[in-house]
Amino acid sequence: MKQSFSYYKMNKFIGSLFLLIILSSFAYGRSDIRVVNLHCDNMKTPILVESRNPQLRWQLSSDQRGKKQSAYRILVSDNIKQLNKGKGNYWDSGKMKSSESIINYRGKALLSGNQLFWKVMIWDENDIPSNWSDISNWTMGLLQVSDWQAKWIGQIEDLYPDSACTSPAPYFRKEFVIKKAVRKARVYVSGLGFYEMYINGSKVGDQVLAPAVTNYDKRSLKKLLYHYDDQSTQRVLYNAFDVTSSLQKSNNVIGVILGNGWYNQRDRIVEGYMWYDVPKMILQLEIEYKDGTKETIVSDQSWKTTTGPILHDAIFTGEVYDARLELGSWNQTHYNESTWRSALLVRPPTGALKAQTIPFNKVMQTMNAHFEKMNDSTYTFTLPETVSGWCELSVKGERGDSVKLRFISDEGLDYGQKDVYVLKGGNIEKWEPQFTWHAFKKIEIIAKGIEISKQSVIVKSIYTDIENTGSFECSNELFNNICQAYNRTMHANFKGIISSDPHRERLAYTGDGQVITESLLYSYDMTGFLKKFVSDISDASNKKTGYVPHTAPFGGGGGGPAWGSAYVIIPWAYFCHYGDTALLHEHYNGMKHWVEYLETRTDDKGIVVREEPNGWCLGEWSTPHNILEIPTSLVNTAYFYHVACIMTEIARTLNETGDENLFREQVRKIKENFNVEFYNEDTHHYWEGKQGSDVFALAFGLVPQDKYERVFSALLEHLEDINFHFDTGILATPLVLKVLTENGRADLAYKLMNQRDFPGYGYLADKKNNTLWETWNGDGNDEGCGHCHPMFGSVVAWFYSSLAGIKPDPLNPGMKYFYIAPKLVSDLKYCKASYESLYGRICSEWKINENGNLSLKIEIPANTSATVVIPDWGSNTILESGIPVSRVGTIIKDEVHPNRMEVLSGSYNFVVLK
Repeated sequence: MKQSFSYYKMNKFIGSLFLLIILSSFAYGRSDIRVVNLHCDNMKTPILVESRNPQLRWQLSSDQRGKKQSAYRILVSDNIKQLNKGKGNYWDSGKMKSSESIINYRGKALLSGNQLFWKVMIWDENDIPSNWSDISNWTMGLLQVSDWQAKWIGQIEDLYPDSACTSPAPYFRKEFVIKKAVRKARVYVSGLGFYEMYINGSKVGDQVLAPAVTNYDKRSLKKLLYHYDDQSTQRVLYNAFDVTSSLQKSNNVIGVILGNGWYNQRDRIVEGYMWYDVPKMILQLEIEYKDGTKETIVSDQSWKTTTGPILHDAIFTGEVYDARLELGSWNQTHYNESTWRSALLVRPPTGALKAQTIPFNKVMQTMNAHFEKMNDSTYTFTLPETVSGWCELSVKGERGDSVKLRFISDEGLDYGQKDVYVLKGGNIEKWEPQFTWHAFKKIEIIAKGIEISKQSVIVKSIYTDIENTGSFECSNELFNNICQAYNRTMHANFKGIISSDPHRERLAYTGDGQVITESLLYSYDMTGFLKKFVSDISDASNKKTGYVPHTAPFGGGGGGPAWGSAYVIIPWAYFCHYGDTALLHEHYNGMKHWVEYLETRTDDKGIVVREEPNGWCLGEWSTPHNILEIPTSLVNTAYFYHVACIMTEIARTLNETGDENLFREQVRKIKENFNVEFYNEDTHHYWEGKQGSDVFALAFGLVPQDKYERVFSALLEHLEDINFHFDTGILATPLVLKVLTENGRADLAYKLMNQRDFPGYGYLADKKNNTLWETWNGDGNDEGCGHCHPMFGSVVAWFYSSLAGIKPDPLNPGMKYFYIAPKLVSDLKYCKASYESLYGRICSEWKINENGNLSLKIEIPANTSATVVIPDWGSNTILESGIPVSRVGTIIKDEVHPNRMEVLSGSYNFVVLK
């Protein structure tokens, strides 16, 4: 974006402005600025940090305008009493003159298990100090392989590795005695695929379906539907818990149940045999006593194991639980374990143990359902919206009676999702599954001889506990419904990955992920989640050729270069929103390798025409009527160009000058080849101008400057011919909005988004449908028609960046300096959005008031500033809090463009008179 009022002029303005602020401020005492929201490695008080130089960040809060940090001081100590005395024995940064509030730790070397306490103070723009922040803390994980004394244990060896059958869930227990007072106790655990852990009969933590899925292990991939040369790397995530309060001075017992999860997923084999091995676990409990001594309890052959009531557990087909086989108080002390046998030492997974730093999956809410009795043995519970989770069953019956639950999706299919509960008989029995989930809008229950009532079922919604960072609302109810449907769809698909759907495939498609990345960054705290996704992509990639598969962790699935290009697109978008180069540094070679791979996929014309042997290049997936007309080679090559352009910027950012020059030359050649092959000089279209062919060229910068206006005009003619509807699929849909808006036609972008008939988002115009569909008309194939797919949620970013106008500055990534430039469209009466940046809350809210004046309220976090572009309206007379903006000390107008101004932090209320 060209800037007529450049960022360095803004800094000059800020410098001169400080003098005015000083005259109106107290020259002594403490600043009115507060240091809040301390995070370490983007987590609040994390118990597992692996970085030797973790990132420390904080926010500033003030009721005053123009507040800015000029210096900071960080204290870090392993002793909270010393920290309270102002001493940091691990790091005292001293007074550092800087406005940065995201700093990497640079103190004493950090060791495994260290717990560090820290606090921050700052000096404001007048060099007046703040008070110290509240104290926060973080704890280091197990940093060395040698820190793990525990062994991987299991119940059985996999004697039938090519069989799709699974065994009952294994139970493990270990009893031990504590004779001294405990100062601190921490347990580290990983169970593959999933685990649940108990100490003295109580479950540890409120997480479910843990740990998060990764590419755990080497595996024998067989009968694959898509070619995949497995040259991957592996990781296994472990979790940690403070269990000090759970231990008692006497006998104690640890109990663990293992589920198959993704590690032993043998249900769905249409993509091939994807499983790794039978369940296994590793656990290490480290106890520090008050007398200074330490003790470690580890998983080994001394643990006891058996099977119990969970006869079958699987992600896709559910659970079978026979309560008659329950083990009593198996996870409590003084239990008779004489019939249990010793655990086996088993082959460790090849994946390195790494700390899980993304949030847990949890039961996030319970839902009400409409109950109906169909006949004497059949009952239904119908929900108002799609839920991904399970239900808690509460029934009473005779021993051996069974309750069968079938989970039916919005499209009327069950996808094999079923649970079975067999009663032990007697009093009311409560049960819920532990190692599966279902996506459903209706539950059908078959229970002969058992009375089922409305109180028999509690529906639980389960998803990754990711913090919402964005909110959007406007006067167009369809747009509000789209946002709500997007959030419901994301919740259903957040399960430690971003899945394509929560029932049929459940795979983390890279193409789906990259098209919704910008929407994700506005809507949720993606600081940890996208890092994991990129690491999953890196693991799944071919380390010899650079190829990136279509799902990560790899689980099969079709796609094409637009899918693998996620490896470049996502880290760059992450950098633009968060300003963190760590992801770019970590994955630079892998991203570069992907672009090099694409070079090997070209024909003699320089056009990308293939991927892996017998691979599927899907191109513009999910077009109207699901008929692909646009050449896949056009889409492939457009993405080749796009990622090469991004790599040019990444190389520049990382000072890889040699690579930057090579990428620039590559970009030039791709552009030339693309235009020779696809540009039609007579029609000014690329290919035939349909299904996004012009949009890819315009959005990615493939159109030569002297042809740009003609191509854009040709695009407008095409849109008029199809009555301003989408004819695009998952890739070009967000791009057409971007192209129209950036070329001054936000009105047409609005028109496309506001269509109520096919093809468009009109199916969300009422409450009948409440999640996003996989296709424009909701149809599918023989396997099903997905009504809960996130990929068309890509348009949500347009609501934030265009209608509300909140967007990063491409020249200054990280949102410390950003834009608020809302686009007015005639049909909208109001629009309001907020975004929790790393520096604090950004808000943009505009409306046309009863007098016909335009009101724009904005919030700019302390220690940041923004370019605000006031929309053209009426007389263009702009007031702020009732006075001309030229008289507001924290605002400076652009001399060339009077509606454009540079604004310091604070809350503002602009009015543009009619």
